[in-house]
Amino acid sequence: MPQDDTAAADAPRAPLGRRVLGLAIDWSLSLLVTSAFLRAPGIDVADLTMLERVFFAGNQWATVAVWAVQHLVLVATLGTTIGHRAAGLRVVREDGAPIVGLRAAAIRTVLTVLVLPALFTDATGRGYHDSIAGTRLVPTR
Repeated sequence: MPQDDTAAADAPRAPLGRRVLGLAIDWSLSLLVTSAFLRAPGIDVADLTMLERVFFAGNQWATVAVWAVQHLVLVATLGTTIGHRAAGLRVVREDGAPIVGLRAAAIRTVLTVLVLPALFTDATGRGYHDSIAGTRLVPTR
């Protein structure tokens, strides 16, 4: 799977719709995992619809933790999460390094969990979480 990662600074920005789609896919997968294995305390699944059982029976903090772990591991090693991949996106480092690495992925993950840095952008249109981490989310197709 060779990637043509042009210089990160010159790479095009990822469209907002694709970024939201990638996040929605990753979040849905995290909801599935926590609903299956890490149930919220006091939930009686007999009172829930099938959709609620599948997506909303999990512990909310466990969902955040599952999302953060999968994001950290996959971005650090592959440069893309399952949701990013499905949406045609990839995280690259600004310095052109071939992998994002643990440090940049950890900074990006923590700041994304905090939400606000991801909502605001710098002059180049990147979220502050990417600016601070020295990364950029770029389209792959």
